[in-house]
Amino acid sequence: MHPQTIQTQKLLRKLLRNSESHKGDFGHVLVVAGNIGFGGAALLASKAAIKIGAGLVSLATRSEHLQAALSFTPEVMTKPVDSGQSLEIYLDSPTIVCLGPGLGKDYWSEQMIYKSLESTNKNKIPILIDADGLNLLPEFSKKLPLPKKLILTPHLGEAARLLKTSVEKIKKNKISAAKKISNKYKSIVVLKSHETLICKGDKIFICNKGNPGMATAGMGDVLSGIISGLIAQKFSLLEAACLGVELHARAGDIFSEKHNQQSLLPTDIIDLLSSVINDQ
Repeated sequence: MHPQTIQTQKLLRKLLRNSESHKGDFGHVLVVAGNIGFGGAALLASKAAIKIGAGLVSLATRSEHLQAALSFTPEVMTKPVDSGQSLEIYLDSPTIVCLGPGLGKDYWSEQMIYKSLESTNKNKIPILIDADGLNLLPEFSKKLPLPKKLILTPHLGEAARLLKTSVEKIKKNKISAAKKISNKYKSIVVLKSHETLICKGDKIFICNKGNPGMATAGMGDVLSGIISGLIAQKFSLLEAACLGVELHARAGDIFSEKHNQQSLLPTDIIDLLSSVINDQ
């Protein structure tokens, strides 16, 4: 089956708001992210979620990042979380959990993924897993039932680890790899690379936008926040993945056309989101 193109205009119409709307209509994203030394990833994901239009965004992160988070994005409700027990009290309220940016791989990370998987499965809410969350997922999928509303956003290396294969084999048939991950984890998959693929079982969409300037740390964290913010606004997981990938890539192209590829930063993508939505 050939990949389908993304119907961006049709999806964007769902962003139109009723004049009597209030913040509760646009969902609550909880970003669980940012181990010590990786706080920037958590800040990028949470700022992207609020910028794309989520009604509320909370960030559960290491207490060391509290002041930086308040300075970077005061609109985000930052919660210092240094244990699984301290995370539990925040897991009952969100519309969507975004797990993984800057999560790291230690005992704290393991507590974060365990509690997040357990809660989203119990409460039947969506969870997006990215970055180190993906690297920990195979181990935890043996211990816990996976949430029914699951979206995974691997790059090629993470995809190879999810399938226990090599990056070279993934590159040879990305469509097959995306389908295998989707079927194995019963999830929506965003396989990030040149011509990113969005997959739900046998249904595949492709994004032809984007440029090599986006090959820099933090870009995936911004994408995770964008997709999570769209899910909070009542987009289906597949719709949010498709539109989020398109807007993210188009923002990268706008910057490249106006400036260059080398200077493109993840924060530039966030800053350009409003322009991208208006220009479509």
